[in-house]
Amino acid sequence: MRRALSFRHRLRASGARDMILPVGVTLLVLATWLFRQSPLRDAVTHESAAGVRLGISNAMVSVAPFADLLDMWALLTVPQHIALLATLLLSVAGMRVIHFVRRATRPVWWRELLRFVVVIVAVAVMLVVNVLVPRPMAALVVDDPDVMVVDVHAHTAASHDGRPDWTPQRVRHWHRASGFHVAYITDHKQFGGAIEALASNPARAGDDVVLLSGLELYSGGQHVNVLSMTAADSVHIVERDHLTRSIRLADGRVPLILQTIPFRLPMFAGAGQDSLARTTAIEINDGAPKGLTFGLVRHAELLRLADSLNLALVAGSDNHGWGNTASGWTLVRVPGWRVLTPAALAVQLEATLATGRASTRVVERRTPLLLSKAAVALTVPVTLLTVARGLSLPERLSWLAWVWSTLLVRVGLRRAAQAALERARRRRAQLRRRPRVVPIRPAMGLQS
Repeated sequence: MRRALSFRHRLRASGARDMILPVGVTLLVLATWLFRQSPLRDAVTHESAAGVRLGISNAMVSVAPFADLLDMWALLTVPQHIALLATLLLSVAGMRVIHFVRRATRPVWWRELLRFVVVIVAVAVMLVVNVLVPRPMAALVVDDPDVMVVDVHAHTAASHDGRPDWTPQRVRHWHRASGFHVAYITDHKQFGGAIEALASNPARAGDDVVLLSGLELYSGGQHVNVLSMTAADSVHIVERDHLTRSIRLADGRVPLILQTIPFRLPMFAGAGQDSLARTTAIEINDGAPKGLTFGLVRHAELLRLADSLNLALVAGSDNHGWGNTASGWTLVRVPGWRVLTPAALAVQLEATLATGRASTRVVERRTPLLLSKAAVALTVPVTLLTVARGLSLPERLSWLAWVWSTLLVRVGLRRAAQAALERARRRRAQLRRRPRVVPIRPAMGLQS
């Protein structure tokens, strides 16, 4: 026992415990380089996507450990978020139990409760940082110049649940940073954001991100997006949020109606679905946590529905201004789209989508494919492995630089503190050894 204790003290004195994290991260980064994979995958097959890559800016490389982990955190499903928090709490509980067993002491309940509260508050703060604080973003880069990258589901501050300062200008900047060429502003029952966005569009589609008008509302009890719908077409909205069966756009076209996720699958083909005959596209990837969960859990059912009804598969960011991560992109091939005006682009794009299932390709960020409860319990290790396997070479170097420089800073601060304490001890020792001079007062005479 004494030998074990002395070895532990020597280990602490040598600072070897500080090496555990840097060495572990280094081994993870170097080992996963041998089994690296693309951070992107095809949303249908879940295999690596060809003809595309994830563009990482120098700013994102400089903060790669934080940006990569925050990106993956934003892409977790609802059960995976719960598993992440549960894993952290169980880890803290396990470490505290080991601590008390080794020292043979009893815990103070309010102190231990405070530790768990601190962990929960820290997770909440990190979530707030992830959705509110701006940071560098990863962008999709497409090799084929005739392929446009589309977001069919975006919002502005005009939506009731949108970020208050989420203006069309900020929406365009977010989509530009994510690699999109086109985005539909589909606010909830509002056209104010779309009207402002259309007014600031470039003259040609290839000059900047094109923002198009749309609307999100109910149709047959389901949330749907009506693409290219404007305020002039609002006469086709009845009972405040439902569509009429004879809806036509101002230019005479039948609008493209998109089924968003999550939705009630049994109702989609039922008699109550008033827009079933005109539903042309369906989301397979939605950037909201509920949408990500639905797209993963009901993946096979969505594919069967799209195949049986010849529906185009699309991805929607569903971005309301709360986040810095794009989960998926819709790729549509329209030769010469860069020289089209925004209005002509909308017509060509929606005509292509109307052809159905073969008109699009959806690319998404690679996330852990954990479906069963037992698999969801492994969220933390599988997520770390997924992130590490998808790192580029500059990102790996950034991870190594951060983890080792952090170690050097910690060691330097610790040595500086130890040196300061040693100097203080020496001063106190010198003060103790210094001879003390007691002044002798002259003798007082006798007083009569």
